[in-house]
Amino acid sequence: MKKVIYKYLSVLLVFGVTACASDDKVIDEIFNNVETGAFLRIVSTTGGALNKNNPDSEATVTFEFDGQDADMLSKVDVFITYDDGGGADATDDSFGPIQLGPSLTSDDFTTSSFGLPVTTVSYTLGEALALGGLTTADVFGGDAITISFELTLTDGRSFGVGSANGNVAAVGGFYSSPYLYKSLIVCPPAPGVWTIDMVDTYGDGWQTSSGGGGSGITFELNDGTVFEVSLCSAYGPRPGCTDDYFSGTAFVTIPEGTSSMVATFPGDYYGEIEFTITSPTGNVLADYPTGSAAGPIDLDFCNDI
Repeated sequence: MKKVIYKYLSVLLVFGVTACASDDKVIDEIFNNVETGAFLRIVSTTGGALNKNNPDSEATVTFEFDGQDADMLSKVDVFITYDDGGGADATDDSFGPIQLGPSLTSDDFTTSSFGLPVTTVSYTLGEALALGGLTTADVFGGDAITISFELTLTDGRSFGVGSANGNVAAVGGFYSSPYLYKSLIVCPPAPGVWTIDMVDTYGDGWQTSSGGGGSGITFELNDGTVFEVSLCSAYGPRPGCTDDYFSGTAFVTIPEGTSSMVATFPGDYYGEIEFTITSPTGNVLADYPTGSAAGPIDLDFCNDI
């Protein structure tokens, strides 16, 4: 019986040693085939929206080099791609990627709080468009500009868009290394005094959402500020309205730096309301006749120049 036990233990021992040796070979093979590289971690960005009417609108990306050895950083090439969203013409002006300036080397980096090489890259809307022979007159709201990066190590390997796995490339995570940053071209409202001319063809004031009155036209800014204008109603109080039942003019002042404004018309209950909205530049951006439907007011800021 003892001999049987000894033989059994001997077999287990041999099997265990063989299995461990086999596992070690598998692990060695896995690690031998793992490629260690580096990535560019996006630390901060500005300019997610570029003002179509301002060629000096700027986008910046601050990124940090992370790898096994900071001395492996050879260069970073920066590229610009412009995507035409369609706009008001049939011409597709898309271009890129086109390199933006000379390659960045280790001399263009400083040291971050983590002890890693860090730098900031920036471009203006005008500079980016010039790469493709365009000006702000060629672009429209909804077009986009993407800045992308290609990292080259001293051993000749390079990494760029599509190189990193999902965990590293995910935007917003700690690693956040998609190797690109996209900015949309937008058209903010012109700062200054906007004029709203209002009419009630029946002459009893505005009844928008009900026969007793209702709210007026609202203007909501990106900072949460809301303005409301209307003609007063003969059938109920409305704070802040213009006290003339036939016609009147209201003014809304949009401050410098406003990036967006949404105007909303609450409706025309009796089909008697007319109004126009004129920008500080003197352009009539909205001309609504009687019976117009409720909803957002179509204000084309991109053509308000």
